Amino acid sequence: MTRTLFSVVCILSLFGCGEEKDSGGARKPDTGAASGQYAGIDISIPTVEYRLDPQAGDPAVSAELGGPGFTGKGWDTVLQFPAIGAAEAVKGGSLSRAIPDWPATLRMGGQSWNASINYLVRDLCFPALVMRHPVTLDIIPNLATHWQISEDKSTYRFRINPKARWSDGTEVTSQDYLASHKLWMDPTILFPSSQLVFGKFTPRAISKYIIEVRCSEENWRNFLYAGSLVTLPAKEIGHLTGTEFLEKFQFAYTAFCGPYMVEPGDIIMNESVTLTRNPDWWDADNPAWTGMYNIDKIHFPVVLENQLTYEKAKKGELDYYVITTAKWFAKDLPEEEDCKRGLVLRMKVFNDAPIGTSGIAINMSRPPLDDLKIRKALAHLFDREKMIEKLFFDEYAMLDSYWQGATYGNDSNQVTLYDEMAADELLNEAGYTTRDSDGWRVKDGRKLEFDVMYSQKGSEKHLTIYQEATNRLGIKLNLKLLTPTTFWRNAQEKEYELAMMSWGALITPNPETSWKGELGRGNNNNNITAFVNERVDELLVEYDREYDIQRRRQIMKQIDGIIFEQHPYVLAWYKPAQRVIIANKFGWPKWGTSRTYEDNQEMIYVWWVDPVKERALAEARADSTKILEIPPVENHFWAEWNAAQNAAGSP
Repeated sequence: MTRTLFSVVCILSLFGCGEEKDSGGARKPDTGAASGQYAGIDISIPTVEYRLDPQAGDPAVSAELGGPGFTGKGWDTVLQFPAIGAAEAVKGGSLSRAIPDWPATLRMGGQSWNASINYLVRDLCFPALVMRHPVTLDIIPNLATHWQISEDKSTYRFRINPKARWSDGTEVTSQDYLASHKLWMDPTILFPSSQLVFGKFTPRAISKYIIEVRCSEENWRNFLYAGSLVTLPAKEIGHLTGTEFLEKFQFAYTAFCGPYMVEPGDIIMNESVTLTRNPDWWDADNPAWTGMYNIDKIHFPVVLENQLTYEKAKKGELDYYVITTAKWFAKDLPEEEDCKRGLVLRMKVFNDAPIGTSGIAINMSRPPLDDLKIRKALAHLFDREKMIEKLFFDEYAMLDSYWQGATYGNDSNQVTLYDEMAADELLNEAGYTTRDSDGWRVKDGRKLEFDVMYSQKGSEKHLTIYQEATNRLGIKLNLKLLTPTTFWRNAQEKEYELAMMSWGALITPNPETSWKGELGRGNNNNNITAFVNERVDELLVEYDREYDIQRRRQIMKQIDGIIFEQHPYVLAWYKPAQRVIIANKFGWPKWGTSRTYEDNQEMIYVWWVDPVKERALAEARADSTKILEIPPVENHFWAEWNAAQNAAGSP
């Protein structure tokens, strides 16, 4: 997945609404029913402590201004929360996984920086002020220990941990944040999104450790933006213009302040990048990070072709591969000798990672697609059950929401099933009761005919099945394969009737970009279906102004229910599990990966190289008679955890 600029701090629980605090302002964790046994699976998650040193910092800075003796009174923080990693993890070893191309730049911002490898380097080498906990979705400390939100929600404060150090040994201070904000606001970095987002607030230094942020408009996302700003050392970037920054750091890094670093010799142009665990990371001994950041070397070689990446993973030349083709995972890999012997493992972790919308977008501004009956009929003719079984080997499930999953999806949505009789009734109700000499339905002399555009030739497999069904009901469907560039231009300009689409997802939804009515009436935006609904527009305003996470969830469920009933898409399917193949040398927590993490990035944050398994793997590669232990393919920890939460009535 290509992640958005702010995904690392997707704020889901910011403001402690109704949460209990101790005398120092620290929130107590709510682990709900997620403890003990449920359905035979141990779903208990240990609690860890974020440890503070109250005497850390410059003695010249008063306690009130964040220096030694700072108590946190009047501030928010979370000092205890469910473990993210496993206590039994060990440090050491290496992991190799491919990247599909050499990135245009390795910079942490500016023109063309938003490549997947750069997001991962950002997370591991340049931690944000705060982060969201992948289980509770609370905000927890990261580079900052505490935060405040003013009563009128216009001003935020963050207190940087006085222990925080750059990899050259110097302190991380508020001046670094200010210099970074100034840089990202420089239009000559040629990345307008930075000015759009970070221009919504103005920071200033209250002290060496305390940053104050004043917002220009009321919106809970401003806390997200302020808390996620990539901070670089002022001494290296503070004197640079955007243009100078682009040139100096095109394929280079500043000093680091996270658990990993990139050593100068580990950037091999057009070939690979290697991350090294920082032995001097300033927060390495904090029990909050128990079981995290375990692997010494994470190597990213460039492998240009997906098929070649798969072949290398099967042979053990790569340790870790996110498998993209259902047939490879379900049918081909189990027949491989190395897989049968346990040298290579298949693994599926079912969790609550965000799921995007996929399916056939409907241009609702084009008659007769403005008729709900026509849209519903088209949905009933998309035989997803057959496609998932025959084409995708039951590796996918049917979408029934535009925000799939329990967090934001409307529980009342009912899966639209394949039903030719229901489709026939709807078409008759819409006035298409007669057929022409060729068998196509007509109304007022107009044939019921649509073009469906797509940009990937692989889509023809399921579109052909769909075309056969629509033909039987008298709907003429013309398949139009376009180049990706033409396809996207037509979608943005609403110059289409039906379009095979797939969107990514955010842990924290931003629904207005796809569903705001103003965008539906215009072009060159993500509301490609021309969706306009007055009630949804009202709810979008409420959502942006609502600081209570539970209320925001309820608003999103209402939005989802309204959109779902209007059928702007013929919904398709989603991958319900994170699916990888790995070398059999790793250990992982009993939950496999964290609740809201996705396979293409964060599994490796909590895995480790098991020395015993690594030795056994080496021996098995040298001796073809050896067979290694094969663990269960599927991990359903989070499904059982959710069931326990629901049984206990947790939100």
